Amino acid sequence: MIPVGDAHTHANPVRGMGARMAARRFKRSGGWFAALLNLTSWSYGLTPSSLDSYRRMYEIHLAECKAAREEGLRVSCFAGIHPAEVDRMIDKGGLKPEEALELGLKVVGLLEEMCREGVVDGVGEVGRQHYKTSPLRVAIAMAIAEEAARVAADHGCLLQLHLENEGPATVDTTARLLERAGVTGPKAKLVIFHHATLKTARRAVEKGYNATIPGVPRLLDHAARTEPPDYMVESDYIDDPARPGVVVEPWRMAEKLQRLAEEGLEEWAYRVSVDLIARTFHTPPP
Repeated sequence: MIPVGDAHTHANPVRGMGARMAARRFKRSGGWFAALLNLTSWSYGLTPSSLDSYRRMYEIHLAECKAAREEGLRVSCFAGIHPAEVDRMIDKGGLKPEEALELGLKVVGLLEEMCREGVVDGVGEVGRQHYKTSPLRVAIAMAIAEEAARVAADHGCLLQLHLENEGPATVDTTARLLERAGVTGPKAKLVIFHHATLKTARRAVEKGYNATIPGVPRLLDHAARTEPPDYMVESDYIDDPARPGVVVEPWRMAEKLQRLAEEGLEEWAYRVSVDLIARTFHTPPP
């Protein structure tokens, strides 16, 4: 059985099984590492209308990171402000656009405190909406993401990005934002383009960034046979029984990688599940 790392996953103790049970199931399938990111505020039953809501969200999430570690899983704990929060602040939180921007930047201030104090290993996910919304809301999300990128650069925290998937154009436009934020040179290795298509992932790696691809069986089959082991894999599991079809469960992803290893693709599976994970997240291999 090869060790399997999950470069981007979530846990929800309010609506789902929570990190402790998810970590146990993942470990039984070979899981050794998980990058654990918070969900959206409303996933925990919170209304994104004040800084206190985000403080509470991060308290819940940090407790989940701790629970997963207590189960023996190596965890890289990320805290972020999803771009969809901007839309929710305005639509459900009752904020005006300028108030949403102000609150979003204050939330990044909390993230900076956590990075500086070593409470989290990375910032994320942050970025821009990949669905239809107003140009102003995208602009607000990008301003928040740029400030979050500055925080990552200043404090040496990793940065997971949530973006649209338009191949090289997505990477090249984001690179300009990252450069403005001071993420240049060797600091490019702090950046992870999350949930990337193969076209987006190729361009990200070409420009010195990291990338993760969804660990769904069909894509893993294709990538293992046609792509170099240059991209990590992620479940993007959201731990919500009401949305069971979203991406893939970590243990199902692990089982697929085990099958690929049995089919003669063990080196590829090991590289993406262990070598890249250890290098990107600065953690010793199992």
